[in-house]
Amino acid sequence: MKLLNKIGFVAFLCVSISFLSGCGSSNGYTDEVQYTNPSWAPDYYSGVRYYYMPDMEVYYDLSNQDFVYLENGQWLFTHYLPPYYSSYDLDNCFVIALNTGVYQPWMHHHFYISHYPRYYYRNIYREDERSKIRGFNENGGRPIYHRNEVRPRINQPGHNEKPERKPQLSREPQNTNYYGKEIGRPVKVKPAMKETRKPVEKASRPEIIKERPKENKAEINKQFNREEKNNNRREIRPR
Repeated sequence: MKLLNKIGFVAFLCVSISFLSGCGSSNGYTDEVQYTNPSWAPDYYSGVRYYYMPDMEVYYDLSNQDFVYLENGQWLFTHYLPPYYSSYDLDNCFVIALNTGVYQPWMHHHFYISHYPRYYYRNIYREDERSKIRGFNENGGRPIYHRNEVRPRINQPGHNEKPERKPQLSREPQNTNYYGKEIGRPVKVKPAMKETRKPVEKASRPEIIKERPKENKAEINKQFNREEKNNNRREIRPR
């Protein structure tokens, strides 16, 4: 009987601890900042600060509501797309929700153009899937789907009013080794790609100055007299 009571008490204790820990995790503190999602973007994923549109090689900063693009060797920040993409349909463009831990991803642009080259998704997803897919989420490693499931991607060649004329090749195409096997995979955020936060300065402690012990003059005089007596004795010794 005592054994059963002990087992019941242990089981009750385990259930209580698991319940309390579950409550603590649900109400735990999080430092993720929520940003205002633009109307053209896919459904917001908690903590995402940046979008990347590989077909234009343009970033979008949700914190400042800015488009970020490279021009004449400089990254420009504007509230609108660059003039040469002014007619681009943002509601249908392929959007990548970048890792929540990255900071200023355009400063590491070489990673993103190698992982997400222009129109890379045409070789990743089947043709019947492409019309449903809105983009890619690095945080879950999964595609983002359109809200109405099927939508034509008018920014792709083949959906334009005037189809593009294929250029006549002068020689055989050459494969590139630049992109490697990382196409379509999330970029691993390295420490140098994160935002550096200044450490909180601790209050400096007052420096304690140790006082030197006071010299005892009487002891110094005694020591001096002893040394003089010893010296005199050495001099008086007979030869």
